[in-house]
Amino acid sequence: MSSYPVDEIRRDYRALHDLCYLNTGTVGIMSEPVLKKHLERIASYERSGHFGEQLARSGYEYARNAFAGLINSSPDEVTLTRNASDGVNYVLASLNIPANAGFITTDQEHPAVLLPLSLASRSASGSIGMLSISGSDDEILSALRSLLEDRATHLAIISHVSCETGRRLPIKEICALCRDHGVLTLVDGAQSVGQFTVDVNDIGCDFMTGNGHKWLCGPKGTGFLYINRERVSELNPPYVGDGSIDPRFDRAKFMPGAIVNDWEFRSDAQRFEFGTRNWHLYGGVADAVDQLAGWGWNEIQQHVSRISSVLKAELGDRAAVTVHTPDDWAASCGLVTFSVAGQDGAKLSERLWNEHNIVQRRVQVPSAVRISCAHYTNEADIQKCLTALDTILAS
Repeated sequence: MSSYPVDEIRRDYRALHDLCYLNTGTVGIMSEPVLKKHLERIASYERSGHFGEQLARSGYEYARNAFAGLINSSPDEVTLTRNASDGVNYVLASLNIPANAGFITTDQEHPAVLLPLSLASRSASGSIGMLSISGSDDEILSALRSLLEDRATHLAIISHVSCETGRRLPIKEICALCRDHGVLTLVDGAQSVGQFTVDVNDIGCDFMTGNGHKWLCGPKGTGFLYINRERVSELNPPYVGDGSIDPRFDRAKFMPGAIVNDWEFRSDAQRFEFGTRNWHLYGGVADAVDQLAGWGWNEIQQHVSRISSVLKAELGDRAAVTVHTPDDWAASCGLVTFSVAGQDGAKLSERLWNEHNIVQRRVQVPSAVRISCAHYTNEADIQKCLTALDTILAS
């Protein structure tokens, strides 16, 4: 038996007393200790206004350092966003993308990638090459190599972990291959940061986007964009305001007769941050990270690996069930996607939710259900899900 204190951990999450919550990959739930501090920060700033801004700003920078620590970057390479979608849009809207540019992404990307990429491709009269990630690592890399050699590509946007099947990609090798072909890389880390160790220096990506509301169980509306310091100058934001420029705003430079364009964007990732911001939300990210770190990142990873393996083995024993997530932990994560022969995934998901109070999400392609095994998931959750599935199948 594992010594991981999952029952003790679960006591901090009130929703788990009433729900079988298996959808952290969409929205994590906040623990009561973190929520208490989070609400105190919100109340302090909203009640105190400008007087309370210094405290709110300190929490904001606390979160920047927390995100930077999670991905092994420098804080000056991290801009704080509302979510991973913001990060994708910031990069695509700020890069000087040539006409007829080529892009590469995968066939299992989130709309947060596909829609901004589609818009950028439309604006540049470009094209998008779709990389299939259903095969082995070697097959994925071979297919990527063919795409890179067959077309002029400017940017590849690749998820570290597929949001559809939980497939963990060989992201370091993907980034190296793109770099060898002069292609920029943006890694969507929405399903990796908080699940297992992520090191942007080891991965070698140019950009990475992620959020605080999934596996970190932080405040909704918080996220980050990592920008390799060597790439900062290549991003020219479409918006500007006080806080995003060097030198700081000086009214004397905007008086009659002055040269009003005598400024540059900041030389760090904060060139995307300006104006009054929701500083008071971000301290909750750092509090959530601190709590998780207190339980031990390695211990959390081992627990999630074990509990997801239990689920995959149990599902695999059912003749009608196909598991679409790899068995090997190195090629997977806490997301487990399965389909049932003759069952529509959306309807199966709806029945699990409405009839059995099990929170998960449907997958459109393949027509399936996705389960999230998180740091607070226990074997009772897994058994409840399996029992519900068997009941539905028997009916």
